[in-house]
Amino acid sequence: RYIVEHPRFQKPAPTKVTMLSWEKKLFATGSIKDLPRSGRTPTQHETCAAVEESINRSPLKSRRKRSAELGIPRSTMREHMKKDLGIRPWRPSFVNELSDNDRDNRKECCSELLNTFATIPSRGKVFFSDECAIYRRNVFFWSKENPHYMEEIEHKPPHVMMWAALNARHVIGPYFFNGSVNHKSYLEMLQNWFVPELDALGIRQDVWLQQDGAPPHYALSVREFLNDSFPNRWIGRGSPVSPAPLKWPARSPNLTTCDNSLWGYIKEIIQSRRYQNNEELKDAVRAAFATITPTMLRKMSHRTWRRIILCYENDGAHTDTLVE
Repeated sequence: RYIVEHPRFQKPAPTKVTMLSWEKKLFATGSIKDLPRSGRTPTQHETCAAVEESINRSPLKSRRKRSAELGIPRSTMREHMKKDLGIRPWRPSFVNELSDNDRDNRKECCSELLNTFATIPSRGKVFFSDECAIYRRNVFFWSKENPHYMEEIEHKPPHVMMWAALNARHVIGPYFFNGSVNHKSYLEMLQNWFVPELDALGIRQDVWLQQDGAPPHYALSVREFLNDSFPNRWIGRGSPVSPAPLKWPARSPNLTTCDNSLWGYIKEIIQSRRYQNNEELKDAVRAAFATITPTMLRKMSHRTWRRIILCYENDGAHTDTLVE
C-alpha cells in the first residue's frame, strides 16, 4: 500500500503505475533516478565541438547566422557558448591607424594637458565632448578572453546622431541632431543648448571645453564663438591665424571620456532590445543617461586622465590595451 500526504506537497499524488515503476527501479538499481541515456553525451560533445570550431573560424559572426549555419537552436548554442566553452561577447574598439607624426602630436598634446591641468581639481573642470552615431547593427567579437579587437573606422549609416559633454561633476546631454552634423547645426547646438546649460549651472566661466578636429568643429564661426564664450579655455583644432588655446591631436577619440567610457556604458544599456523608431531609441538613450551617478562621473574622469598619462608615457601610442 502507498500512503501519500497530498496536502503537504500541494500537488497531485503519484499514480499507482508510477509508484510501481519507482519500486521496480529501486530494487533493480538501488535508485529511482533514470539511467543515463545512451548516445546523448556524444551528440552534445559533437555539437559543442562544432560551435567551438565555428567561433574559432568566424569570431565576428552573429549568433543568429551561426545558429542557422550549424542547424541548431540558438538556445542550445548559447548554452554551449556560455557554460561549456566560456565564450562571451566583446565589443570591438574602432580606432584610426596612427602615423609616426600622429604619435608625436599625441605625446605633445598630452604633455601640454598634464602641465596645464597639473592637479586633480583642475582636471575635473575639463568638459570632454563628442558625437556618437547609434548604428542599426551591433558588432561583437566572441572569445573567452578580451582580444582587444580593433577595426579601422568606416562610414556606416547611423541610426541617430547624438552629442554630449561631461567632466568629473556634470554630464550635459544627450543632444540629438536632426540629420548629419555640419558647422551650422553644431554651432546652433552650442549657442542654443550647451552654453545655456552651463549658464544654468553657473559654471561656464570656470570650465574648459574639449572638442576634436572634425570639420564642423573647425569652422571659423564655431571657433569665433568658442573664443567669445570660452576665452583661452577651449581645446581643439585651430589654425595658424586663429590657434586654439590648447591643440587637440588628430585621430585621438580614445583620449576623451565620451569615447572611452560614456558611449560604451550607454550602448550596453540600450542594446538589450529592439526599437520600432528613432523616437523610441532616443527615449531609451535619455533613460540611460539618467542612470549616471556622481561616482561614475569621477571614475570616468579618472580613466580619461589615466589614458592621457599612459599616452604620454608610451610616446603617443593607443592606450586601449594599456588600460585595465
